[in-house]
Amino acid sequence: MKINFLPLLLILFLCVSAVQAVQPTKKPGQPLSPETEMAIMRVMNLENRIQTLQTVPVKMSDNDLGNHFSGTWLCFTTMRLNGQLGRGIMQLNLKQEGDQIAGDGGQIKKPFDPTSTIRPIGTWSSMTPFIGQFKKAIKNGTHHMAVIERQGTNVGTWATFTAVLAGDGRTARGTLVNRGGYYGLMFMVRREFLGDFKHLLTEEGRRLEAQRRLIGIEKLELALDTASMDTVRIDWWNRDKNKDGKLQYSEFSHPDWKRANRNKDEVVDWAEELSDRVLKKLVQDGDFLAKHGKDSQNQWPSIYAWGVAHPGFEQIFYFIDWNQDGKISEAEYTAFENQLNAYNEADSQSEKVNSEKKEAGPNHPQANAHIKQMEATFSKDKLKKARMMWAALDKNRDNIWQYDEFPHPDWTRANRDGDDGLSWKEELADQTFRRQSKTYPKKYPSNSKKEWPNKQAWDQDRPEYKDLFVFIDWDNDGKITAAEYEVFDVQIKSYTDGSYPKTNDQGETGMEVFKRLSAQPPNTGL
Repeated sequence: MKINFLPLLLILFLCVSAVQAVQPTKKPGQPLSPETEMAIMRVMNLENRIQTLQTVPVKMSDNDLGNHFSGTWLCFTTMRLNGQLGRGIMQLNLKQEGDQIAGDGGQIKKPFDPTSTIRPIGTWSSMTPFIGQFKKAIKNGTHHMAVIERQGTNVGTWATFTAVLAGDGRTARGTLVNRGGYYGLMFMVRREFLGDFKHLLTEEGRRLEAQRRLIGIEKLELALDTASMDTVRIDWWNRDKNKDGKLQYSEFSHPDWKRANRNKDEVVDWAEELSDRVLKKLVQDGDFLAKHGKDSQNQWPSIYAWGVAHPGFEQIFYFIDWNQDGKISEAEYTAFENQLNAYNEADSQSEKVNSEKKEAGPNHPQANAHIKQMEATFSKDKLKKARMMWAALDKNRDNIWQYDEFPHPDWTRANRDGDDGLSWKEELADQTFRRQSKTYPKKYPSNSKKEWPNKQAWDQDRPEYKDLFVFIDWDNDGKITAAEYEVFDVQIKSYTDGSYPKTNDQGETGMEVFKRLSAQPPNTGL
């Protein structure tokens, strides 16, 4: 959760988190009744699933449906017309022979007609011809496509559709544009698999579907600036070791993880990550708490009402309206206030710690005892070289390395407490863990023992790694807790993790950065 304030271009995140696992195509269940079909179409039309973020279609599997477009399709569309959003539903009856597609279709709901006007499947008689071509996937891992034209009566092509067929053959998604200049997105479902969306008929099902597709996430992203969003996407990608689009605590064992984990489950998802960064920035700026920290009102019926009461903070509405129902409840605002207070307390504590760090330095009595123990594990020559490097790169002589002083690829990894500076203590630990990372993780995997009551117990249990005790016992209280060991375990394994970048944002290796910066004079402040 560390880095700067941030929005959008979710391509990196979507490529990782939205890919569904390949499953063999199941046969459809019993045919749905016309009433059930109508109910599902109605809720899918109202849900406006096209305009929200979609998951990447499932990859190719060994099944017949994934190889052709033949069948009856329900096509849910979202078009822009006069600046407004319109939702329509079309029925397409397609037949594919080789690479040629033909059939007919028509609208069973016009874009701006009320939902009550949806016609039952198969009852709309004013069908118009459709013709098209099947575009076979060009390589493994890609999808079959279709380009289909809707023919108007005596006017030639009226509209064109492009669609990507999901690997299981159940759905397709794409775009459409007509001769009137109207355009939009579409989501196609084979009629026999309309029951896949039966869960949308319940409130719980709709909630889970929204969570899976992160409905409303684009509103959160729009509250952030593009440059910062580019940074956070890279940071997210690096921390997400198993590339599942979520941050487990083992991937980012930091106090910010717990604050960001708004729903207190097993992971921090992308919405929580964005919220974490925005609310942290809100506290750091201080304007909101100063202007509205003591307001008595705690619920608002709409974003308009919120904006009237909080001019300049309209976008924050989406970070408080966590269930995306268009209003802020008392419970949502209380949760928002609690999270702001958590960041406020953390921010104050961070300032205090940074201040103590700058005062302390490597030789201050307050820090001396623990750091001397850490330094004692180094040879004289190694420690001398480390001190020379520290002095050469600490340009402003504050005994803290900021990233702009030392933009090294490993800076974030070494920054154990996740604050804005890299301390001498963290630098010593970084050098030690880097050296031991070649052997320790192989000998003692993550599921081994995690707590030791004193150094004697550690020395007896890890006789070949006695020197590591002072680096793991971060608070220097004479024992290793499970939390301290977990942070160490993540960090020491990270040095052999190939997903970490080998160069910084400027494409420099660590040695190239050192040679460049060590040749520059210190910042004297003059």
